[in-house]
Amino acid sequence: MDKKDSAINRFYKDFNAFENASHKYEKGEIDAGEYTGISKGFGDYLQRDNHQMLRIRIPGGRMTAGMASAILDACTYYGVDTLKISTGQALQLHDLNPHAGRRLVLRLLDKGIVTRGSGGDNPNNITATPLSGLATEEYFDVQPYAKAADDYLLRYIGVRPLPRKFKIGFASFPSGEMHITMKDIGFLANPDHTFDVFAAGGLGIKPRIGVLVGSHVDPSEILYYLRTMLDVYMENGNYNNRNKARSRFLQETMGVDGFKSTFALHLQEVKAEGNLDLSVVEEQVTKTGEDSLPEDPRIIPQKQKGLCAVAYHPQGGYLSLGRLREIMDLARNWRETELRLTTTGGLYIVNCTGDEARSMLELTKDGCLSDFEQSISCVGHARCDIGPADSQKLLQNCLEAVRKEHFSPHTLPRMRISGCISSCAAQQIGLIGWRGAIRKDQDGNRVDAFFFSYGGSSIPGKEKLAESKIVLLAKDIPDFLVALGRIVEKEQVPFAKWLEGNEETLLELVKQYAV
Repeated sequence: MDKKDSAINRFYKDFNAFENASHKYEKGEIDAGEYTGISKGFGDYLQRDNHQMLRIRIPGGRMTAGMASAILDACTYYGVDTLKISTGQALQLHDLNPHAGRRLVLRLLDKGIVTRGSGGDNPNNITATPLSGLATEEYFDVQPYAKAADDYLLRYIGVRPLPRKFKIGFASFPSGEMHITMKDIGFLANPDHTFDVFAAGGLGIKPRIGVLVGSHVDPSEILYYLRTMLDVYMENGNYNNRNKARSRFLQETMGVDGFKSTFALHLQEVKAEGNLDLSVVEEQVTKTGEDSLPEDPRIIPQKQKGLCAVAYHPQGGYLSLGRLREIMDLARNWRETELRLTTTGGLYIVNCTGDEARSMLELTKDGCLSDFEQSISCVGHARCDIGPADSQKLLQNCLEAVRKEHFSPHTLPRMRISGCISSCAAQQIGLIGWRGAIRKDQDGNRVDAFFFSYGGSSIPGKEKLAESKIVLLAKDIPDFLVALGRIVEKEQVPFAKWLEGNEETLLELVKQYAV
């Protein structure tokens, strides 16, 4: 029995505690706080509407046909009709009753699909470049290393308590999508088949860019770095104040130099112990295509001959179960076709030939096309029991207003909308970001409002954490965006290019709509 199987066997035993707590909460024998103290460790969260949400680990965002089939069967059985693609490349099932919440955990585990540790103070779902192993611009395939790291981390879940959640990411080349330098630990591929390793970064309250703790690290050594960061975090993290418990606060309490020296010392000790050398085999796609690929913005040619990925972005990251079933039914007889979830609420159907891609493009033509339509939003106030503002409602209202203008695809950027300071949509790295709050309108009523930020970036070496004290009422934001779009459209350049010389214009405009 390998160590992953051992961990999963333990999860079956752990399930009893979750199931007992679920029954007690349903009967009113324990309160919400006591229940969620247990349930979050199984990926189960209470929603604001007395329903529950379950988060499924999809390591590296890679969802094979077998995983998709098992998730479809389980969701169909328990009446789940919509899936939320999270910014952590996981899947969230919303609006569950208590019975479905607890039984789905077990039903999925029977198929080797884990929810354990996808929430709570645990190593969360590992992220990885979605098209790793397929992208023409990548340095090397990081997916097998992400999987090996996930298998290793399973042994910590429910055994060694962490101060708070712990996020891990792998990037196969420098790109902003993975915000790899803003993780608790992030591995960035280099052209020489090594990793640069960053640690103690993160978004949210007092965001921090990670500290470089390893340069040109051999991939065989990544578990030593992962183990070291966990040890340093558990020994020095804040277990008493959750608002200061994330690993990025180690830069504050230990100092950057102190953190680096402590990390280096622990790494030396961990390497002396040994037994964490990693050897992986990078998978090879054997399928090839001979037909020409369609010319379409949603087609991404792969490095494999004649193959491509089809991009599909459902609005707000909400993927209907019916559409997922149609995708998998269409691809049922296609060799090596699978899904890759993104960190922006979309997905790719990969390893498609030209003819297969044409069929998939037709099926998924309802997806969002422009940068702006692909804006990212957390679940918002209607479901989340923490966030004060309804981010999904704001997104819908903004899309309705902007679509009437028929702007060019790159006139307005992809926005990032979080209902609270937790930064679930990573608004601090967005070209335009919104953070939810509550303010009073002119009649004295408490209404949704959002802090505005702009110019954020998570490209390694060009990071910028965007913050702002400017607040707009939610009802005024669509009008502001329409006015902004009209200004940018006249210049006939993408928003990012326009912003380079027009920050003052942007600020003057937004202040006209500010509270």
